[in-house]
Amino acid sequence: MNTLFIIIRSLLFNFLFFNTTLILGIVCLPLLLSQKASVELSGLWAKLTIYYLKIICGIKISYKGYEKLDNDINVFALRHESVLDTILFLDYFINAKYIMKKELKYIPLYGWFAVRCGHIVVNRKGGASSLKEMLNKVEEKLMTNTKLIIFPHGTRIKVGQSQRIQSGIYAIYKYIDTPIVPVYLSTGNEWDINGFTKRPGNIDVVFSERIKEGLDKAQFIRQLESKINP
Repeated sequence: MNTLFIIIRSLLFNFLFFNTTLILGIVCLPLLLSQKASVELSGLWAKLTIYYLKIICGIKISYKGYEKLDNDINVFALRHESVLDTILFLDYFINAKYIMKKELKYIPLYGWFAVRCGHIVVNRKGGASSLKEMLNKVEEKLMTNTKLIIFPHGTRIKVGQSQRIQSGIYAIYKYIDTPIVPVYLSTGNEWDINGFTKRPGNIDVVFSERIKEGLDKAQFIRQLESKINP
């Protein structure tokens, strides 16, 4: 597609995306008093974002494999290439919670609503005490049948890049004794890693079979990497 056309469509999307975020955040600021209302607002925001991507940028998103999973599956380990990954599941699940780095909660409006919605904030430099706190929060969420989303690479990675999985996901798997579902999606071509450019294309969100309990760390990491690394 013509580069100029892509730039124009990206400009239009970014204008709508940021202004929608700003307007919803300011107008609906009183909704911070209610977690339920904040969750519903974040779902609306995600739906609008995905709609803008479809009609303006020609980006279509499809989900495959979730219907084959058991209803008690609640922890999903995603490949992370762009900001879009942090938005998709706010629309797909009614009440998804992301495990997010501490720095994000300080972003005005976005961070305030993320915390109010109950997403799990993690201090990646906090060591063992931070890990223990995260595990306690994860356990609490799983008791309410909440869908948890985690990025096991720990950061955004480039399209086609293979990267070592961080150990935090194994701690959840081992100490909470819960199955993990790998989810492969590659959004970096359509939503540039630096955020500005949006290119037309089809994004498949593919749910693999769950990683069953009882594996040691090396087995678990190897199996997860085989599903979310290219």
